[in-house]
Amino acid sequence: MTHGGTLISAGASVRAGGDNVGSIRVDGYGSTWVNHGFIEIGMSHFESWVIIRNGAEAITDDLVVGARGSTGDGYLLVEGYDATMTSTANTYIGHTGQGHVQLKQGASLFSHNVYIGGTGGCMSCGGDVAITGSGTQWVSTGEFVLGVRSHSSLDIQRGQLFTVNARILGDDIGYLTSHASVSGWGGTWTNQGLLRVGSTYGYGTLSVGAYGTLVTEDTEIRSQLGGGFVKVNDVYASWLNSGDVTIFAIGNQSPSLLVDKHALVSIGGLLRTAPWAGGDPYPYLGPSVRLADGDLIAAAMEVAEGDFEFAGGRLETGSFVGDLDNTQAGELSVGEAHPSTDVAGSYRQGPGATLSITVTEASAVPLLQVDGDLLLDGALKVLPAGGSVSFQVGDTITLLGWSGDLTGTFAAVDIAVPLAPGLTWDTSALYTTGEITVVPAT
Repeated sequence: MTHGGTLISAGASVRAGGDNVGSIRVDGYGSTWVNHGFIEIGMSHFESWVIIRNGAEAITDDLVVGARGSTGDGYLLVEGYDATMTSTANTYIGHTGQGHVQLKQGASLFSHNVYIGGTGGCMSCGGDVAITGSGTQWVSTGEFVLGVRSHSSLDIQRGQLFTVNARILGDDIGYLTSHASVSGWGGTWTNQGLLRVGSTYGYGTLSVGAYGTLVTEDTEIRSQLGGGFVKVNDVYASWLNSGDVTIFAIGNQSPSLLVDKHALVSIGGLLRTAPWAGGDPYPYLGPSVRLADGDLIAAAMEVAEGDFEFAGGRLETGSFVGDLDNTQAGELSVGEAHPSTDVAGSYRQGPGATLSITVTEASAVPLLQVDGDLLLDGALKVLPAGGSVSFQVGDTITLLGWSGDLTGTFAAVDIAVPLAPGLTWDTSALYTTGEITVVPAT
């Protein structure tokens, strides 16, 4: 269908016979296909295609790519700026056959309820979606499920996806885990409401790659034996979560949340790990959260013992419930994203680790308060906040506070807060009261 033509249909099936490929092509501005009912693509044992290109438009009530009752492959290609496919009711991709959707070069897909993958745990069926190119978008306003008891994939490369209460699931045995990925300049997945990663049985995965961005409100991760996770682990990869992140994990063979390779994870609410309902039948195998490199920023953290590995990178949090071990190569940053940090437990810092405290003014309240034992080693850096910071003789900053025992000292102390000529910092009380004070230089 080309040159501004219009097709109006009451249900449509696209199928192939023999060695042929069945296809419908809607091409060019003004070319329109309006369907009432289902469009089913792949109603045979062979490839079937619907192609929407170059400003053309197709509208249907329901869309099935990889049709029900068929083992054939169904393909939907929407390509070129202003090319648009709209499904106003339900979209099924890979229901029992194989469903493939490609959105390219500024095309758009608008949908309501979306189900990617089969419903019967079929090993040979599933759906895959690729959203590629600047300006390419998929907007879904209803239920969005990736991996309906079958293997499915979603790949966003420089395109954009908008969803509501999305879920990434797998089957109940872990063989058919579904995976989503976001990468490339402008590659963004924005989810409104709750994003669930991992099924009831703990399988389903999401990766944020180089230059990709994940934007969420609240997130729940379920992982069994490492089968469910969110990985933000490449250069300029970022996850911006405005609310809470909760992780339920058992038998961790790999982390449920991994931050690595200069990536950024920012959590506006609480990051917490919680026990799996019904107990943990597996021995402890590893942490649920691993910060290896990059930045992890959270308003608050509550983690079970051993559930957080601070291997490297930079951690910023307003409060931490549990024992915080910074014994490898990490940097605990205080006073930058949050005015202070409270640790409801012990804080242990190893020889390769750093405590970095940003100061703005004199303070009698400890910037790092530890409600337990404080074990010190490694480096302490005291930095000025952006802008002009001025201190006078007698000004005191309480850097540290602790309720238990203090053991050890910092191997290196670097106070990079400038003072007027003739003034210096007195650190003699650092290990008794946690304070540093401005005094005249001798």
